[in-house]
Amino acid sequence: MASELPVSLARAPERAGLFVDFDGVLADIVPEPNGARPRAGLPELLVALHDRLGRVAVVSGRPLDFIAGMIPAPIDLVGLYGLEWRTGGVTGTLTDAEPFRVVVGELVEEAVDRFGAAVVEPKGLSLTIHYRGDAALAGPMREWAIDHAEQTGMEWRSAKRSYELHPPLTCDKGTAIVELAEGLDPVVYVGDDLGDLPAFDGLDRLAAGGVDAVRVAVASSETPMSLLRRADLTVDGTPGAEALLRRILALTESAVG
Repeated sequence: MASELPVSLARAPERAGLFVDFDGVLADIVPEPNGARPRAGLPELLVALHDRLGRVAVVSGRPLDFIAGMIPAPIDLVGLYGLEWRTGGVTGTLTDAEPFRVVVGELVEEAVDRFGAAVVEPKGLSLTIHYRGDAALAGPMREWAIDHAEQTGMEWRSAKRSYELHPPLTCDKGTAIVELAEGLDPVVYVGDDLGDLPAFDGLDRLAAGGVDAVRVAVASSETPMSLLRRADLTVDGTPGAEALLRRILALTESAVG
């Protein structure tokens, strides 16, 4: 396992891939999910990294239309854990996911009736219900998610103080990264939540093929231990994530400096 950023970032940055989560990495965790925004200067930093590296992408559980307006067009995006994407300026949706829009719409209505609109986050092809503001809702929300997954054929997942319902498709951050990282070496991924474990799995598959893969966990009071145990590098919170990205940029600049 790597203990430092790979030296190949400086030797051949044009072959490197950098993939980052949105919430908890680029954006601070906030009480109201729709209020999340990238830290000041980070969109511009991503563009600078894009100009140096082989590929830079934000890989998120958020819907594409939420993050697309905040992340400049040169940067590739993956939304809803791979169900949506923007690559090379072109957007797309996984065809097999489209039939689930109606199911998700019905689930959103039921969730709002049960828990209230303030804690329900509709995502078009999936939905998230949050108990961040009231820990007593964790149990009822988990039970609701499990029951409705069984009723509809959707998959339920545990996330950061929330539960999610997704189409039952073989699609996650790991599959997205493996596809986007084709031909790249090294590959770095930065995440902070349970949904980033499949991304680490994807890096494991890349590493098995000889790629220098670095798994970075952003540590906070909410970061699951299962992610921290899998990480090659750990940084402290979103300030630490920003410092890491600036360090990567400095390494790439040394390649031509």
